[in-house]
Amino acid sequence: MSVNTLSTTYFESILVYQFACCQTHPDLPDLQGWYLIVKPGDMGTLMELHEGVARRFFCMFALDPHLPQEKCPGFYSPVVLAAGWLVTIEKYLLEGVIVAVNSRGGMLPLAEVKVLSTIESEEMRWPNIIEDERITISRWPEGRHFYLSSNRSRIFVPSKYNEYAAAFRAAKKYTNNIVSKDL
Repeated sequence: MSVNTLSTTYFESILVYQFACCQTHPDLPDLQGWYLIVKPGDMGTLMELHEGVARRFFCMFALDPHLPQEKCPGFYSPVVLAAGWLVTIEKYLLEGVIVAVNSRGGMLPLAEVKVLSTIESEEMRWPNIIEDERITISRWPEGRHFYLSSNRSRIFVPSKYNEYAAAFRAAKKYTNNIVSKDL
């Protein structure tokens, strides 16, 4: 399947996310996975994705995203890492390159992979199922939102929920291995 068959109009891209199952190396047919397709000009998808990447970095370092930047430890700042991710993907998109993003935030130009199949979804939810994945639902002390995090570094969009039941339903879409923490 060629890259050209993935094009949609601007209005369609607002309503539907496009995922492609890609073979990422020509000599390794088993090296494949699902990628979200981000096209130049698709700012809505990019901003939603960036929010998920930023929250993943906060979860990775067990930091509360409500803390001011100066309270974050100096060795790695989730804000700086997420900003670096955004600058990288924007560089591709500004050059007119269609980008494929995996469920952990890794990205590459779509033209560099072999597209095996595509699907469309109204949710930004990668179709890959990871057998040993464990999703944790947590809430910061005295916080009012529930957050999802994965032991496999999956990006969740949205990553926070107002009610525990909504967070649990979202987690169930990926796995039955769900842990509730600090509730």
